[in-house]
Amino acid sequence: MPAPSYLSGDQLTLNRYFMELHNLQQRGEVKYTEDIQQVGPANARSWTCFITIVSAGPKFKEEATGQTFWLTAEQKQAARDGAARLVLLNIGYKGPVH
Repeated sequence: MPAPSYLSGDQLTLNRYFMELHNLQQRGEVKYTEDIQQVGPANARSWTCFITIVSAGPKFKEEATGQTFWLTAEQKQAARDGAARLVLLNIGYKGPVH
């Protein structure tokens, strides 16, 4: 199964959602845990990335705290980036994705 259209493009484009989420954590605005697992048979491996929001600062939707978001994709980075995109959408992140 191909990656969703918002994950198409070069590798630099692919990792920007996760990078933005990581930067928010580094600034102390969001805390999360991440778990990445390989799934499927050996001839058709895919990756599932689970990101759980531990805390969201006051400028974000605090009701997202405790929720887990996940995405499965053929590539590990695409799964990671897609899950991070879901987190950013659900915490109400309005800034640019660098």
